[in-house]
Amino acid sequence: MSIKMIRIDDRLIHGQIVTAWAKNLQIDKIWIVDDGVAKDDFIKGIMQMVAPSDRELIITGLDDIRRLVEKFDSEPDNVLILIKFPYVAKELFQAGVKLKELNIGGMGAGSDRQKIFKNISASQSEKDTLKSIQDMGVNVYFQVTPDEKRSQFVY
Repeated sequence: MSIKMIRIDDRLIHGQIVTAWAKNLQIDKIWIVDDGVAKDDFIKGIMQMVAPSDRELIITGLDDIRRLVEKFDSEPDNVLILIKFPYVAKELFQAGVKLKELNIGGMGAGSDRQKIFKNISASQSEKDTLKSIQDMGVNVYFQVTPDEKRSQFVY
């Protein structure tokens, strides 16, 4: 299986991704799935500047999920999928991604969000979506860095 991690992190690519997760998981490709980023050439340019130059960066909207899940699940390259929101994770799992784990690494505070773990916050709708993902047989867990112990999402 080449999809090694699906991670919710509203910062998408940043230092932890570049230095810790990509190295730890021996990632060859980073796939960002986000409609807003895919449509914004300025943000895409920033993501390309901060992405590791020795790894391929793919940025798409949700429309490409089904096609790319099948493609990346059958390739030998190791893929890290970065997303901002739980509903995108649900789309990935419904598209048939083989990996049955979801890492929650960063969801910032907001007016409709409550703290659910350390510096991670979620709205009621997002918590419901995470629960529905769990109900699909997916292990949903918190782990900010690779050397940190996993903590299970409890609804």
